[in-house]
Amino acid sequence: MRAQAYNKVLAHASTLLYADTMSSVQRWQVPAEHNEKSGVVHRPDGLKYLSPLRASAFLGLVRAGDALARDLSATLEREHGISLNAFEVLLFLAVFAPDGQLRISDLAQYAPLSQSRVSRLVSELETRGLVKRRRNEDDGRGVRVAVTESGVDKFRAAQETHLEDLDRRMFSRLDAKELQQLADITNKILDNEG
Repeated sequence: MRAQAYNKVLAHASTLLYADTMSSVQRWQVPAEHNEKSGVVHRPDGLKYLSPLRASAFLGLVRAGDALARDLSATLEREHGISLNAFEVLLFLAVFAPDGQLRISDLAQYAPLSQSRVSRLVSELETRGLVKRRRNEDDGRGVRVAVTESGVDKFRAAQETHLEDLDRRMFSRLDAKELQQLADITNKILDNEG
């Protein structure tokens, strides 16, 4: 518990530290010009850095995502012996995949992991009897991953813990309007065509 409190304080402090550091550094270093439109601070020597507002938004988003994923994973590891990434693989296979199976390349697209990381994770889950790999019957080259009955049981056992943890760490802290704003903002950032 102390470690979680420490990580929370550290993440908040480091987000604020950038802005505090920049304002104190500017007092004794090369004078800088802040371009409000670009959100970038320019120094006469050609060095640039984000304005405090942009740095706070960027670092806050990255650190909040990292902290949330790390904490959710730690809870799943402690309570059920699986990581957040393993939980997501089981989720896609048990809930969203037709017949409980997907090609490994499709699984890599759905999970926020590289194909090599998904392959290693699938190997770990297969060793534990939670998934099985099969040759793709359509072309014989690809590999399909199927969730086993034990994998569904593991997912079923972990789902309430995960949903309660998500609610406690994220959803209960946001009202409906903030949640919609967060969804809109993250979708806008992730929109490749935007």
